[in-house]
Parts: sequence; structure tokens; C-alpha cells
Amino acid sequence: KRCCCLRMVCRLCRRRPRPPKPNRNPRIRVAAPTPQQSEVLGISVAYLASKFRKEVSAVFGDEDPNYYEVNKKMLYSEIAKGRFIKCPRDGREGCSYVDAVNLLEPGHTQPATLMLSWSWHYTVETVVGALSRWCRINGKDPRKVFVWQCALCNNQFRVEESKAKGEWESFETFKDMFEKRMAPPSHILSLMAPWDCPVNTTRIWCVFEKHMAVVKNHKFDVILPEEEDAKFQHALETSGMQPIWELFSKVDIQSAQATSEIDRQNILHLVDPEVDVQDPKAYSKKCSKLNAEVVSRLQSMFAMLAVDNINKRVAKKKHVPLPAFAHAAWLLESLRADKQNIEYAKQLYAKGMAQSEKEGTTNTFDHARLLMKYAAHLSRNGMVEGQILGKQYLAQADALFQKLNATVTAEYGELLKDRANALAVAGDYDGQLETMLESRRVLIEAGARHTRAYPNVIKSLARYYGYRKYPRHEVHALFDEARDCWIAIGGEYSVGYGMLLKEMAVFVSGEDTNRAKELFQEAQRVYIAAGCNQTSDYIALLKSIGNFHWEAKDYPEAKRYQLKAKHSAEKLHFTHSMQHGVLLKELARTLATLGEKEEATQVLAESSQILDRLLEERKDAPPADRGAIFRHLQKTKSLQLQVQADDLAVHKQPRQNRSSRGKGRKQEGGAEG
Repeated sequence: KRCCCLRMVCRLCRRRPRPPKPNRNPRIRVAAPTPQQSEVLGISVAYLASKFRKEVSAVFGDEDPNYYEVNKKMLYSEIAKGRFIKCPRDGREGCSYVDAVNLLEPGHTQPATLMLSWSWHYTVETVVGALSRWCRINGKDPRKVFVWQCALCNNQFRVEESKAKGEWESFETFKDMFEKRMAPPSHILSLMAPWDCPVNTTRIWCVFEKHMAVVKNHKFDVILPEEEDAKFQHALETSGMQPIWELFSKVDIQSAQATSEIDRQNILHLVDPEVDVQDPKAYSKKCSKLNAEVVSRLQSMFAMLAVDNINKRVAKKKHVPLPAFAHAAWLLESLRADKQNIEYAKQLYAKGMAQSEKEGTTNTFDHARLLMKYAAHLSRNGMVEGQILGKQYLAQADALFQKLNATVTAEYGELLKDRANALAVAGDYDGQLETMLESRRVLIEAGARHTRAYPNVIKSLARYYGYRKYPRHEVHALFDEARDCWIAIGGEYSVGYGMLLKEMAVFVSGEDTNRAKELFQEAQRVYIAAGCNQTSDYIALLKSIGNFHWEAKDYPEAKRYQLKAKHSAEKLHFTHSMQHGVLLKELARTLATLGEKEEATQVLAESSQILDRLLEERKDAPPADRGAIFRHLQKTKSLQLQVQADDLAVHKQPRQNRSSRGKGRKQEGGAEG
């Protein structure tokens, strides 16, 4: 046993530890840090993985304590490393762990290069193991990575003294301290454990640190402990990521907890000075924006973890289960549906198909599912050739499901739903209805009412009935059934639920404007909370809200939402589509109604150019595929003539409600919008 001069009470003499001797090595000279330097000191990962671990073992034996326990026995106690050392920040006895290491064992501390966003509930092995693993994965030398970790870098003696006296920092002091803390390390590492319900998403400090990383444009990474990463990859290969994806949508800084209530209130006031800190359900636009930024960044990090893992295994020619390709591609599409992510998703599907052919597993259930998912991806995002290929893959998947006698499964029910969408695009509405009813029957027989496919089918059926002027009570009953299903499976924060709310709002807009407005607002909140406000579905929602305001003759609001939809489409490079051409036509109609003739003419020219180009590209496509584009082009040209003639009376007539359109009108975008 070492003597008590190493700050451990000697088990033989039981004497109080003597003050530690400062470094006497003449070759290593340590200048006392200034208060500013002390506040930003970090400790090396190598030191944490070796000497700090040994110190913990000496105190706790074989236990793996969390940092609340470590603080009580090692950071704020008579045997603490900094107990008898003057603090460079205030000159009083008792300093932080990192200051003690800086004085006693030079070379293991430097200005922090990494800030750890974590929770004190994590154990020492969880934290130190994850940091060591991050260095190993990223090729970093742990001796040169210096971490700012609040438990070790804050002076716990002063923290505990303030708690005992009931003293707390003023808001100005708190703000100044936090800005200093975030300034030096331009790289923030978030430790997530357990991976499917991370503790730090419920802690206000952690949520706010992630937000500041976005605001200050700091580099931001996520690290999982090794055992949690294995569980994450297993879920990716088996059950999929959608339920866990939606878990992040419940991140809410107003409901997050803190050890200190004063800290919680100060952080909320930093975000929104006018927020009601006593009511976590009080609406705050700034807090909602923060939540959306944090959710989007977390989803991005987890998607990259999934994709990188698959790419590494493929590069090493290791086997990857086929569902992992589809699930990772779904993550990319849900994250941000821009051209880059769509292309990455397409590459993942292609790699899965290539592996299946190479391994001779093209007659398996997993291959049928991969074909189905790939077909849906191509139908949503492909040009003419991609959509034709999507139809071929859908037919191949259908044949394979039948060959495997797997036609009473949730997957086959989902395939029928996708086929119904394809029939709607082709103008075969009778076939669409028949296929949707068959899809519902299969899902019920397969016991799949608890899956996300079932409420999507019911929503599509309700939308069809609304277009075809079925009795309104039947349509309402279907919408209510779909909503109850989403709530029953815990999907209130999913994109599917947001799409359902949008369709309900469109349907009731002709009979109850206030109810429609409430549903549209709820749909927006769901999309933003789910971090899916950079997708084509969200653009469609903004377009629908713009149309709703136009029909209500609230033209300035209609213009505002249509412009938001236009800017989002341009940001995501979704401008080469029929939907964007139609959006521009509707925006031009609103501009003309407001008397902005020059702007309306310019937007109409852009709409005509897009639709003309699409018609040229589809010259060899079936007439049904070209019909909708041709009709919208004719309407655009007709509107151009009316704008040139300054015939505003035509523009002021509100268009007919969608729910009362005739049977001859083609549904834009099929059953899924």
C-alpha cells in the first residue's frame, strides 16, 4: 500500500493525509495558471484511462461508481486530490481535480480540445471507456486529447459550499461563466447511454450544450459505449429504427431536469427571456426552435453512425444483414430529403442488392422486403427511368412474396399499399380502391394493426373517400380510426401522424375553418418536433396551408406559406418536379391577386419552364404519366394570359374545396400526397 501522502488515508496509521508535495522535478517547470487558464483546462484521456481509473479502484474496489458517488468520496472530501492545494481561481484552499493534476503531475493537462456532454448518472467505466473508444475509432492519440468534464474541471469544493449556504450565481454571472465554458473547445462530444433512451436527453445542461454546438457552429459528435453500439447495430439489423427515431422528438428543454433549479431557470432564460419557467407546457417559440435543432442534430449523428458502420463492413467484405441496408437508407431519407441523402440511400439499396445476388439469397423473405423498400424509394425520388425500375422491383417483390407463401404478412400489406399509390399515379382509381381494401384485409389478418403500415392505409382510404365524395361521416370515421391507431402505438411524434393531421385539416377546411387551422398547426408542430422539417412531406404541408389561406381569402398568409414552401424546395433542390411546378403556379395566382403582376409573371414563367422540361423528359412515358403534367401546364399558360390581361376578378374567386372535386380530376401525388 502506498503512503497517505498520495491523499489516501493510510490503513496502518489511520492518520489524516498530509498536504501533497508539489512537483520537484527540475526538468518540468509548472507555472501557476491564471484564473482564466484554469477555467479552460482539460485532462488527457490517457490519464483518465490509467491513473484516474486506478484511483477509483483504490477507493471503490471492484465497484463501478457513478459520478455522484465519485464526487462525494474523491472530488469533495478529505482525501480529494486538491483538498490542500490553493485554487488558482480564488486563492483559497481546495481546488478542482484538473488543477491538482496540473500541479502534481504536469504534462497531463492542457487547454481543453474536447468538451464532454454527459450525465453524472453515468459510471466511470462508461465515460472513460467511451472516451478511449472514440480516440481509437478516430485515430486520435489519447495523450493529446484533453477533455473538459464538468465533474473534474469545476471546483467541487466551491460548488458544495454554495449549495450548503443556499447561494446561487446571478443570471449575469451564470451567462458569463457559460460563455467562457463554451468558448475554447470547438469540438463537443455527446455521450449517449443507453442508446435507445439516453439519460442526457432529459438533462437540461446536456440539451442546452447540444443547442450551443449548433448555434456556435462547433463540431459535434456522438459516441456510444461499446456494448451500447452493439445493441444499436443489432436493432438496425432487425427491428428497424423508426420507434427510436421518434424517441428524439420528445426532447423538450422546458421539461428537462437539472440538479439545481436555479440552473434550470437560468438556462431557460438564456434561451427565451420571456419563457414561463414554472410551466413546462407553456408555449415558447424559441424553445421549440431549440428542440428542433437538437433533435435534427441527434438524428443526423445516429444516421451517420449507422451508415458508416455498414460502409466499413462492406469495405471489409463482411456480411451485413439485408434489413440493415433498408433501415439505414430510411434513416437518411427521414433525416433530410435532399439530393445528397437520396443518392446515399440509393447507394445503400444498391449495395444490399449486390450482396444478396453475390451470396445467392435472392429467393429469401429479406430480399423481397429489400426489393419492396427499394421500389418505394425509386417511386418517390426517381425520374422516369427510376420510376419504371421501381415498378419492376415492386412486381418482383410481389412475385417473390407469393412464391414464399408470405401474402398474409405485414410486409405484404405494406407492398399492396405501395401498389395502390402507383395505381393512383397511373389514374386507375378503381384499382387503387380495390388494392387499398386488400391491403387493409391483409394487415388485419396478419395481426398488424399495431404497425405503422395500418394507420397509413386507413389514412389513404379516408383521403380517397374524401375525393370521391363518400358520405362525410364515413370519412370522419376512417380518419378517427387512423388517429387512434397512431396514438395506440405511440406514434404521435411521427411523420405519418403529421401527414394524417394534414389530410384531416384539408378535409374539414370547407366546413370548419377553425378546426382546420388547429389541425394544420398541430401537424407543423409534429413535423418540427420529429426533426423532419427539411423533407418533401413538410413542403407539401406548407403548400396545403398556403392553399387553405388562399381559399379563406387571407392572401398575405397564403403568400407567406407558399414562399416558405418555395424556399424550402430550393434549399433541398426539389425544384425539378411536377409538385414544384404546381406550387409556383399557385404562388403566382396569389401574387396576381395581391396586384403584384410583375412578380406573378416571373414565377409563372418559371413554372412553365419546369413543366415543359418534365413533359419533354417523359415523352416516351405512358399517357397516364404525362396527363397530369400536361393539365397543369395548360392551367399555367391560361393563368399567364389572365395575368397579362390584368383580369384579377378571376383570381379572386376561391377555388372549389378539394373534398368536392369531381371524379374526373386526377389526384395529385396519389394516396400518399
